Amino acid sequence: MLSPSAARFFSREAPAALALSLALFSSALFSSAQLAAQDELGKKERVRVAINWAKYEDSKSYVIEYESIIPRSTVKQVCDALDEVLTQYILVFRYKPTAKLKVKFLDSQNTYEQEGGKPSTAGFFSSGTEYLYLKQLPFYELIPTAYHEAFHQYLHHYLGKEANPPTWFNEGMATYFEGIQRSKETKKLDYKLIDNRKMRMVKDKVATRAALPLEKLFALTYDEFYDKEDPRNTDFHYSQSFGVVYFFMQKMGGKPIFQFADALKSTKELGPAYEKLLGKDRKNLKAVEANWKVYVAQLKLEEPKK
Repeated sequence: MLSPSAARFFSREAPAALALSLALFSSALFSSAQLAAQDELGKKERVRVAINWAKYEDSKSYVIEYESIIPRSTVKQVCDALDEVLTQYILVFRYKPTAKLKVKFLDSQNTYEQEGGKPSTAGFFSSGTEYLYLKQLPFYELIPTAYHEAFHQYLHHYLGKEANPPTWFNEGMATYFEGIQRSKETKKLDYKLIDNRKMRMVKDKVATRAALPLEKLFALTYDEFYDKEDPRNTDFHYSQSFGVVYFFMQKMGGKPIFQFADALKSTKELGPAYEKLLGKDRKNLKAVEANWKVYVAQLKLEEPKK
């Protein structure tokens, strides 16, 4: 079904132009269907292949196993980015890993999925293997993905294997670091400088009273957070989690985040962590939510970079 704007366009065109437009439209649909069919066929035909690994160890904090087809210069850039963002994690949580963190860098969709990656993702952290997995992408996509997924790995080591951080906190913090920017003065990453354009959806939801109550956001299970029935809900869960973390970090100086994480690290339980965040019996929850909404409503969004 055509959109109203497309329908108005076609109603004004001459018959010849209309026929040409419809032909092009049909051709595009056919091409899209062909590509989709080819993608699906490619998935079915993928077979397990032997991966020729190389290793990059010129870092004090990371060791990267990578497909040898990837240029070593590319691997170095990724490793440098990981080293740099790690210093920001450490500044926030005051914890430095005692051993090198492990990374696998894959060149193709086939080998990425072979190592456990999902078709819909470009990177992930496995708590089982404790590896960070990254897929080759253009740098403008690869580096933010690395910042995001590397935080999951860092948090795992910081909190300890027994801790189970709530998904809003885990994804909210990872999304926060995904948007980290460089200081114009120092030319270095700064965890206080965050691209906040992801707040646009949050602002819209708050303005239309459609945002999730924070109590519900905090209570979302892993399966509820990643809504398989409606991916739009998953997108908003990510955005609102980022929005809450952004508020705690930017408006409140990060103290609620630090205390929440410290309590979870020391006790491995959510009760004491939420007590630090919201007070005993969550008595401060309504005040926190009210202040968060006021902050979101007044927040000025950054303009897209030209």
